[in-house]
Amino acid sequence: MRISNIFNLQSLLTIPALNTQSTEYRPVMLWHGLGDNYNASGIHDVNNLLNDIYPGIFFHSIYIEKNPSSDQQKSFFGDANEQIEQVCQQLSEIPQLKTASNGIDAIGFSQGGVLLRGLIERCSGIKVNNLITFGSPHMGVMEIKLCQENDWFCRRRNEILKKQVWYDNVQKSIIPAQYFRDPYEIEKYLKYSYFLADINNERNEKNSTYYTNISNLNKLVLVTFTEDTTVIPKLSAHFSDIDPETEIA
Repeated sequence: MRISNIFNLQSLLTIPALNTQSTEYRPVMLWHGLGDNYNASGIHDVNNLLNDIYPGIFFHSIYIEKNPSSDQQKSFFGDANEQIEQVCQQLSEIPQLKTASNGIDAIGFSQGGVLLRGLIERCSGIKVNNLITFGSPHMGVMEIKLCQENDWFCRRRNEILKKQVWYDNVQKSIIPAQYFRDPYEIEKYLKYSYFLADINNERNEKNSTYYTNISNLNKLVLVTFTEDTTVIPKLSAHFSDIDPETEIA
């Protein structure tokens, strides 16, 4: 996937020159998706693409563990709230991000986009100018990732996970469970959701800081993949879900 084929990076990432002899670009940070790691080849491709357009731009790939294999595991297992706190601290220790007076641009792939949004809402010390997400389940997922027709193990695993998704130990240890949202069981979701219901401000008690921080974005770009079979419903990437009565997204 080439980001330049989806939208004009020039309009999102360039900031005015500080003087007639120099151009400064806002730093870019990226949070990878489920099953990926911060040092994967696709992440390097994005970095190279940005450097081709904006030579010398600072790029930071967010990680939970510096070991790529461990970082990949943490995209499945962990506590989303704790990961956001960890990343907030991580970013505060990077001079290029800490001193970015014109803010940072953020790119989130799939799950990474939801985590980035939570980061922006909660980490007030980091100023994000633009947020771009690709296929991110902002309104949650109502199904675990689809299985191949003959993959009985995958199907069995999904059945077990859906039955246990609201257990406290599952909500605090399996990342995809923390943005599970079944519109047919919305009351359970509002009661037991450990992460998504909070950052979406869906409960009666609203968090004004979340609203303020997300409203301070200059641009919010939400990309939906028309053939997405991972995020169900795929229009979750646009904050849409299924109407339980009409079953229409």
